[in-house]
Amino acid sequence: MTFHLADIMDLEYLLALDEQVDTPEQTRAVAARDRDIFRQLDAADMSDADLLLSWLSFRKLVFFDQAGHKGQARLPGRVYAGLWRWMAYGLAFFGGLAGLALSYTFLAYHGVRPVNVALFLSIFILVPAVLFLVTLAGLVIRRFRRSGPGHGVFYTLVSGFLFRMLPRLLEKIWARTGKVETGKDKAFLDEVIFFINSKKNAYGFLFFWPVVILVSVFALFFSFGALGGTLFRVAVSDVAFGWQSTLAATPSVVHDLVSLVSFPWAAWVPDYLSGPTPAQIEGSRIILKQGIASLSTGDLVSWWPFLCLGMVFYAVLPRLVLIAGAVAAQRMCLHRFDFHQPRFRRLLVRMKSPVMDIGFTETSGDLHAFKPVQPQEHRPRQKHQDHQDHLPDHPGHAIHYTADSNAQPRQNKTENQVSGTGAGVAADMVIGTPAVVLAPASIWDKDALDRILQLLRRQFLLDVHTVIPIALDPDTDPGLLTPAILDGADPVVLLQEVWQPPIRGLLHYLVQLKQGVLHDKNLWVLLTRAPEEENPGVADGDMDFTVWQTSVGKLGYPDILVERIRP
Repeated sequence: MTFHLADIMDLEYLLALDEQVDTPEQTRAVAARDRDIFRQLDAADMSDADLLLSWLSFRKLVFFDQAGHKGQARLPGRVYAGLWRWMAYGLAFFGGLAGLALSYTFLAYHGVRPVNVALFLSIFILVPAVLFLVTLAGLVIRRFRRSGPGHGVFYTLVSGFLFRMLPRLLEKIWARTGKVETGKDKAFLDEVIFFINSKKNAYGFLFFWPVVILVSVFALFFSFGALGGTLFRVAVSDVAFGWQSTLAATPSVVHDLVSLVSFPWAAWVPDYLSGPTPAQIEGSRIILKQGIASLSTGDLVSWWPFLCLGMVFYAVLPRLVLIAGAVAAQRMCLHRFDFHQPRFRRLLVRMKSPVMDIGFTETSGDLHAFKPVQPQEHRPRQKHQDHQDHLPDHPGHAIHYTADSNAQPRQNKTENQVSGTGAGVAADMVIGTPAVVLAPASIWDKDALDRILQLLRRQFLLDVHTVIPIALDPDTDPGLLTPAILDGADPVVLLQEVWQPPIRGLLHYLVQLKQGVLHDKNLWVLLTRAPEEENPGVADGDMDFTVWQTSVGKLGYPDILVERIRP
């Protein structure tokens, strides 16, 4: 099974719908549903991408069933696929019409002045060839740029069209329909526009090749139209071609240029079609004071096979190659797409793990399922044992969490008891995604930290094996994240109180971590209430949460994510 771009958009959208649930009952139902999907699959030989695609197929059926007959039209992937398809049809139609009209008009001959070969060659052969070479050079330079795809001129133009012009165009089209702006359709339009803008940094590179294909489709059909118009004019009318120049150009020089241009097809095309002979070139030269009365008709019509073959080899075929290459590159991008990103990995762990309670309510048995153990090199001396209930007074002492062999997890209900509605789901001790937590040493004590770690495990299926007290110092904190600590851990979670604004210093700290030791890791900013509050959860509509999302999004790093502890 293969993912398409529309599938990824639908996957993101449906995952976002699942993340909007806030009540424990809804969360349990989502977990039970995903586990039930996994149980119905023959997952022994399925890759993670196949599991996600199977999950998507099931979720689409549920979404369509709940949304009614308009459900298919409301998925962003379907909207994008339909829009892209109609844009391709429209560009092909208008490109072919433009090429046909321009060539048909250009070849109008009234028996007085022949068609200028040099001008025709420049417009319909040289310009498309130069544009193809410029596009090809831009793609090659983009491939070898160290700064990545987000800084090229062509990429900037593509990004501006997709994420600025297209949303505005959708809004203008909606405004012209005259519908009520407070209706459900308007709300959905706002949702789609927000979705497009929110995915700019994460998936901008995936939209690059489809736009390259659209541009190439217009250029290809323009050349098809020009070629068709030329052949039609030649077939139904008497068209004369000639050349003239104020420069001291001789027929032998022109023949050398014709031979150079016709090199791609000269070896296998008959001589009378590959290009005009030296005698025909000399016989089609136009000298104004002499007119064309003395010129031979055979010489004047000898140019059209050369011009048509030139359009085929320098305009049509290169665009076909470029479209084929863009399609292959798009498939390669989709094949290499990272389905181990946190939002996808949480779904995979939720599918593969036994159904578990993802609520906020805790029991004493759950709280003691894990206990902090000091690593050997950082084990404190006996005289410091009285501080074991607090984080170190200074950062740098990593606290490692390991499974407690004496812990007694509470008894689980069977899957048959929870596979239906998801209500009353029990807690299985599952192995989640390995993660590292960065906790400001001056804020978090051990008790508050234990609660957060349990919620990380329940809400995000993260298996935190190391907690590093930090000082929020971009000069010293990166040195604490050694390769041994980060090995196999992804994401790295930074605990942050939601009420603290994302000031420039904090944002700079995030960028320094990302550009340094976490360049290949996902960095989460996990927003919570104050550690001393009984419920550390942050509501979905919290204004401070929105401010953090906006500020971090402007940094331009798709793998710096803002998450929250749910109430």
